[in-house]
Amino acid sequence: MQWKTTFQVAATYVGAVMGAGFASGQEIQQFFARFGYWGLAGVVLSSVLFSLLGCGMLDLQIRWKITSYNDFFDYLLGPRLGRWADMLVSVLLFVGMLAMISGSGALFYEYFGFSRWLGILLTGCVIALALWYRGEGVLWINSVLIPLKFIFCLGIATAAIFITTSRDCEPIVMLANPIVSNWVVSAILYVSFNVTLAMVVFASLGREIQKAGARLGAIVGGIALGLFAFSIGASLLRFPDILGLEIPMVGIAGKLGDWPAFFYVVVLWLAMITAAVGNGFSLISRVVDSGRLSYGKATLILFILLLPIAGVKFSQIVQLAYPLFGYLGLVFMPTILYFWRRGY
Repeated sequence: MQWKTTFQVAATYVGAVMGAGFASGQEIQQFFARFGYWGLAGVVLSSVLFSLLGCGMLDLQIRWKITSYNDFFDYLLGPRLGRWADMLVSVLLFVGMLAMISGSGALFYEYFGFSRWLGILLTGCVIALALWYRGEGVLWINSVLIPLKFIFCLGIATAAIFITTSRDCEPIVMLANPIVSNWVVSAILYVSFNVTLAMVVFASLGREIQKAGARLGAIVGGIALGLFAFSIGASLLRFPDILGLEIPMVGIAGKLGDWPAFFYVVVLWLAMITAAVGNGFSLISRVVDSGRLSYGKATLILFILLLPIAGVKFSQIVQLAYPLFGYLGLVFMPTILYFWRRGY
């Protein structure tokens, strides 16, 4: 049973981070690849931080017997600052879910040539079905889909690095991001943004993951995230003509042929679904805990608010909103490490 918990926590950690932005290559492009090979050093740094912070988060949640992320914020920051953090993270979860659904629209449009809204509506239906089963649905969809998409995506990126050739590529000069200009800062902001999401997902699952083997699962998840990010970053640097695309990893898969590209699109879509389910469940759980709405009504209202604005451009969300939330999340990283080490 301990290994089962380790596997579930690792899969949930990867699922919380490895969403549309990650598996599409857009996040790795914005936060790492645009710094060249120094960006790969940033990937290694981010992997170490993911493992440390994930272990610390779960240890604190087990120690404090956390069952919701607003309780976790109260312990970390105190009731007054905790309320502000609660509000900011609720917005973050909404924006993160928006990015996943927007990314699905871009995927259906760029690869299949279908309307963006077809991808958006189909993805919304699958997410709603998973959310219907609440916490069990979150753990189940992560345990089944995360290993599949991790193995396949890692295989595509590795094959692109070692098998294909990068001859005849015309480099695309990417515009600098005014919010992030240094690879170390970029790596820290990337971890800050994503650890905030993972912290919320873990806290929302509460006692379902507060078991023996959970901390090891966080370490394994951090290492897995580093391996995958490194392979994507290396493949993007090998093909500079891919940099700047809305869904760069589909372009990488296309270097291997039509079928690898097709299967990567399917796996990428699964990545979007798993991340959106984690974000949506955490946000809905917070609303339910406040006593204002039932689970069903909160889910319905979330989709009513989300779907009309899901047509916003995916890359713009990743480029602008993600780093800003990374700066806001910087308060959590040192605080988690402080309380975690203070307990020993």
